[in-house]
Parts: sequence; C-alpha cells; structure tokens
Amino acid sequence: MQSFRQPLAFSLLAFLAACTPPAAEYSAAEAPKALRVDYLTFRHEAGFLPGAAALTPQEIRRLDAFLDDAQVAGGSKVYLQAPLGDRLAAQRSGALVKALTARGVGAVNLPDRPGAQADRLTVMVERYVVTPPDCPDWTRQAVENHANAMPSNYGCASLTNLALMVADPRDLATGRPLGPADADPALLAVQRYRAGKVLPLRPGGGTEPFAPPAPAAAAPPATPPGQN
Repeated sequence: MQSFRQPLAFSLLAFLAACTPPAAEYSAAEAPKALRVDYLTFRHEAGFLPGAAALTPQEIRRLDAFLDDAQVAGGSKVYLQAPLGDRLAAQRSGALVKALTARGVGAVNLPDRPGAQADRLTVMVERYVVTPPDCPDWTRQAVENHANAMPSNYGCASLTNLALMVADPRDLATGRPLGPADADPALLAVQRYRAGKVLPLRPGGGTEPFAPPAPAAAAPPATPPGQN
C-alpha cells in the first residue's frame, strides 16, 4: 500500500506544478513601460557649382526632400553653416534663406566650420524625438495569474497614444516656462477679507438638490378639417 501512495503523491505534485506557472517565468520588473526622448540633429549638405552662389533646381528639390523627411513645418528654424574660407558664403547662405523663407522656415547662421567640404553649406535641424515603447508586449504568458502580478502589456496603450499625440516631444523632457499670472483676483479677495467686505455666496451655490426640468406641455390635438 505504501508503494502505491508514493508514486501517486509525486504525480499529483507534478500536475499541480504544471497548472500553476512559476513567478519566475516573467522577470521584467512587472513590465514598466517608458517613453524615450532623444535630442537629435539632422544634417543636409546643400551643394553649389564652383564659383556659383545660386542653388540649382536639383539642389532645391533635394533641400525640399530633406525638409519633408525631417518634418520641418512652417514656423520652424534651421541652422546654416558654411566652410571656413568660403568667399561666397554670404551669397550662398542668402540663396538658402530665400528657399527656406518660401516654405515659411527661418534660418540662423552659425560660425564657419574649418575642414568642411568646399562648395557646400550644411543645413541642420535640431529637435526632440520621442520613441514609444516596444508594444504590444505579450512576453508574459496569458495564463491564470495566481500571484496577481502586473501583465506584461500594462501601460502600452497609454504611452503609445501619448507619444503619437504630443505636438512637441520637448515637452516630455522639460516643461515650458509659465507666463505672467493675473494676481488681481487673489489680491482683491485678500483686501475684501481684511476690510470685512467679503462677497456673499450666490444663492443655490451647489447646495440645493438637483431638480430635472419639467417636461414640456403637450400640444393640443389638431382640429379635423371641416370642424372649425
């Protein structure tokens, strides 16, 4: 009898172990998700013919393609940098500024760069770029969660939506300075309190029970023709 119970006990333990997944199957620190915000620089080399200060139609198309790929919209700002010793740097920079102005893009000239390739001007775009988490995340098996642990896909939808909706990824890295506040309402309230002239609360300021509006009166029945 003892020899029969021992194999049965081992079989039951193996069955229970197969039904309950161990907590060590998923070890991503309960699946924290985060957005990655990077400050990147995109560069484009605008080429000029030797001794020429005007952009060729081909170079204008290349510039437009670069601006489109970098998603430079109107009101944005780019940086221009000429090689050190370029005697036509001012005229060539003016040609680029003209092409950029046609798209509503401003430009800032940087100091000339030594060692840069001749007959070229560098166009730079700097911006923050947000990368959403690697989602969906189904690394944790979709089984019964006896330990009440966080699912591996937790947070994916919220953070991915935020990354797609944010207008300026810079706001995810650093906040914007607050504008001037209107302190007059707060100051007047303090002055009225000190002078004993506090304004009374409006009647029915949220303390009375809500009463639904009365239903509209039904219209009288129409008089049949010939019975006026």
